[in-house]
Amino acid sequence: MPALFCISLLLLGSLSFFQCVSSQSVAPDDADPDCSDIPIRNVTFPNERILLDSQNYRSTFLVGAEGENRTWLTIDYDGGGSTRPGAGGFVDAWYEGNQGVQCLHRINICATLIPGGSSLPQSNWLVTQYINISEPGISQLRINVTFSSNLICSNQQCAQQQALEVQTFETNKPDEMDRGNITYYSYAGVRLIHTAEEGATTDSESFAVSSSGLYLAIWDQGSCTVINRIVIFYNVCPYQVLNKTIYPETVAPQGGFDPDKNVNATCIDNASPTSSNSLSISCRLLGVWIGSASCQCNPGYEANGTVCQACQEGTYKPFAGDSDCKICPNNSYSASPGSVSCQCLSGYYRAAHEGVAVSCT
Repeated sequence: MPALFCISLLLLGSLSFFQCVSSQSVAPDDADPDCSDIPIRNVTFPNERILLDSQNYRSTFLVGAEGENRTWLTIDYDGGGSTRPGAGGFVDAWYEGNQGVQCLHRINICATLIPGGSSLPQSNWLVTQYINISEPGISQLRINVTFSSNLICSNQQCAQQQALEVQTFETNKPDEMDRGNITYYSYAGVRLIHTAEEGATTDSESFAVSSSGLYLAIWDQGSCTVINRIVIFYNVCPYQVLNKTIYPETVAPQGGFDPDKNVNATCIDNASPTSSNSLSISCRLLGVWIGSASCQCNPGYEANGTVCQACQEGTYKPFAGDSDCKICPNNSYSASPGSVSCQCLSGYYRAAHEGVAVSCT
């Protein structure tokens, strides 16, 4: 069982309450492998490296009421649900309805007034577990949220604009004691706006990061929505072997104004560049390689699929390129693999002006 921390949170100036949270959940390592093969629906960006996906957990509930030991922490603007002291006339803003399907978590936001309630401004927080960014040099992440109108409560008192705001608390290591303190969070520059009255909207935005990890919060101010899926990821230009060259996996530019990344490919073993600039390529936004690198097999080696293999005994290849190894000329032999020429047999010779392709006499 994960260890628990119980912390006192100060919210809306004077109201404090206790929140218990799990201390051992760190994304992406806590994802369930049985759920992690689900592709990001409604996203056309290729080559994503997922740090957090709300559909990567088989637990019955990802989100619970305040004070419950769940993977994600919830904070209601009024300090708690209607059954706890100080709750006023409000009910819990966050609840989950996964319809009994594993790996599917539908997170409902419905912080509506109940009879006798006050009209305080709504400020409802959904906080993820710690997200570890193991890849160095990540300066931007992308968030993809699919959400729709909560038809159950949309006919009650809800904000006119169905919008959610992304807040982040950056820290280089997990900090469960401050995770639930909303004063540590800052606006990430992302507002997710649901535009369709019926059906789901998928909104994808990028935001800057400067630490090796963070907690991410969705801040709701009274919208009546259902979050179908939240994905935090970054794009890479993928590792691939093409034209006898190795394209290294490279973190792609994540924002629309980021320049392409210039990268040098490398040749596979026993190969060399076809020209002085044949290894220069660029990694573009969303993980797309630009340019084509090329190498050729060295003398004594011939292409076999994605490798350059040595010429067998009795064959040779004098020049670099994609040609095959040739059988030794008459009265000559090659005794070792990878030969660039064949030696004349005993008693046979080539004239000084004759090349390696000429038979020995």
